[in-house]
Amino acid sequence: MSQQTGTNERNKQILVLFLLLVIGGFLLFGPLPTPRIGNGDFTGYWSASYLLAQRENFSDPLMLDQVERQLAHWTGDFTLITWNPPWLLSLLLPLTAVSFDRAVWLWLLTNITMIFVGTILAWVTFAGRTATRQRAWIAPLIGFAFVPTLIAISQGQVNILIFFGLALFLFLESRGYLLGAGAALVLTTIKPHIVYITTPLLLLRALYRRSWRLLFGFGLAIVGLTLITFLLRPSFLSEYSQTTNAGNLLDWQTPTVGGIVAATWGWQWAKLMGIVILPLVIIWWWYYRNELQSAELVPITLLISVATAPFGWSYDQVVLLIPIVQIVVWVVDGRYSRPERIALIATLIVIDLLFFYQRTHMQSEVEAFWSPLAITLVYAWAFWRKQTIDQELPRTDGITTYLENP
Repeated sequence: MSQQTGTNERNKQILVLFLLLVIGGFLLFGPLPTPRIGNGDFTGYWSASYLLAQRENFSDPLMLDQVERQLAHWTGDFTLITWNPPWLLSLLLPLTAVSFDRAVWLWLLTNITMIFVGTILAWVTFAGRTATRQRAWIAPLIGFAFVPTLIAISQGQVNILIFFGLALFLFLESRGYLLGAGAALVLTTIKPHIVYITTPLLLLRALYRRSWRLLFGFGLAIVGLTLITFLLRPSFLSEYSQTTNAGNLLDWQTPTVGGIVAATWGWQWAKLMGIVILPLVIIWWWYYRNELQSAELVPITLLISVATAPFGWSYDQVVLLIPIVQIVVWVVDGRYSRPERIALIATLIVIDLLFFYQRTHMQSEVEAFWSPLAITLVYAWAFWRKQTIDQELPRTDGITTYLENP
């Protein structure tokens, strides 16, 4: 009987391997879908990665323009410059082994997969009850209903990597896989301005708690990716610095508090408010350092980071799926009264619909500054009510009665 069971297991493994090969072959060599989406910003990312794969200067605007127009079918009247840290290109190198059209298709599927898996990971991490964890199928619905998600996917953006990295970090850290959690956190550094509070604070917390495996995983991943870039283009650092210094990112209109202040009163320095906010958040964390867990620290700091970032775009708000999923988990967990649950979900839906309406009519990115602030207010109220309810619940052996009897 055991021999037959072993044979069946081997047959299943062979079948799974065969299916994976068939799916992989279809993705790599099958027909491309039309119409094509996901080729917007991805044009610049792929072109820079392609130049790196050819050991060329991926920061040279002239070379980028040539690749974008000849290989990526770019017809715009400007060149798409990749301002992201160079290790992003190391991550995208495998996509340069295929044509641009095929790479767009593969990146589209990758982004969709990261939203699907990332929302489930976040849901499972936040869920307090077994019954709630079993409803993880709700999480992808939230992810794909969020308008910034759809915009990021359609543009072929890389900001979804940040969301996925944070979701994976929370999941792995909560289960004690600190080496993998640190490596996952590297994904947040591809657009550091979006998480300028979250990532430094998580690393500082790891240092305070002496989580050496987490720090080692982070350092190993970032050194490894940078080493790949260095081996392919040893002069990349000076070339990248020269290109980034030539452009003033603070001149861009950005959907943040600093962005609306600059657009209204011309105070460009307001976009640098993070210089003051980051130390204040660190002081706040230090005061509560023994009470706050990553599952609370990440959503709170994300909301502050996105709202006060020095620059960015409205679709960068896709990272706010982390706090949004947490709110919905609290609702499904039964934390609130029925009217409160209805009010929370309805408010999130209204915010999303208003964002969609505004996105189709707005003249400038800065007009979307209100969305992170609105989500922050919803989160703050939901968090306060959760804390109040948890304090009122009777406790038995250190565990709330609610969690014992869901």
